[in-house]
Formats: sequence, C-alpha cells, structure tokens
Amino acid sequence: MMLEGGCLCGAVRYRMDASDGIVDFCHCRVCQRAAGAPVVAWVQVAPERFALTAGTLASFSSSLECDRYFCGRCGSQISMTDHDGRSVGVTVASLDQPDRLAPTSHGWTSAQLAWLAIEDDLPRYPRTPPHDEP
Repeated sequence: MMLEGGCLCGAVRYRMDASDGIVDFCHCRVCQRAAGAPVVAWVQVAPERFALTAGTLASFSSSLECDRYFCGRCGSQISMTDHDGRSVGVTVASLDQPDRLAPTSHGWTSAQLAWLAIEDDLPRYPRTPPHDEP
C-alpha cells in the first residue's frame, strides 16, 4: 500500500509503503507536546519503506529513545525514529489520505488527558505497546 504525504506548507513530501505498517494512537506527554494535540496517530514502517521525495526535514532529539523530524519552514511534525533505527513512525494526519489507515491500539494511556474520550474497542496499554518494545 503506497501512500504519500507532506507538511502543511508543501515544502516536504514523502512516500511510503505502509502494507505491513503498525498503526496506533500515542497518548504520551512527549507526543502531546510535540504535536500540540491530545493524541497522535502514528504508522510505523521499516526505514527502507519510507523516503522523502521533496524537501528536507529538521530534527530534534525529543527523548532518550527517539528523534522527531519536522518541516523547518512550517513546523509540521512528519516522523520519528528510534535511535536504533528499527522503524520510522509517520504521523497519520500528514498523509494525503489519512483515512486509508486506522489505528489498532492505544499506547501510553497512563498519560491520556482526562477529558479526552475515544470510544472504541481497541487494546489499551498504560505504557509502551508490545509492538514498540525493543
């Protein structure tokens, strides 16, 4: 499943193969602060399945575990990687067609904002979901 996406201003574009991607919601405080949103939906793919097709990404080491990548012009968060290079997480909302992917779980629900109610039957993990553990 080839998908494309990019940043708000259009300076950064990417393409990825999401056919075996893992899609989940992250409620951690780092994602909340980086996105300025109560939750972020991510699709994780192998690094070789993600490629920039236009522009360059600025980076920020947001924790001991990962680096985040964003457009240096408009600030749109595009992706993140673990320091071991096991996967690339791509923000689902930055896709041209974000409805093509649906989350399958919630991670870091211990940090979920009390006023946020997401009514679904997806598995919930108080910390790192099993598919994200090293």
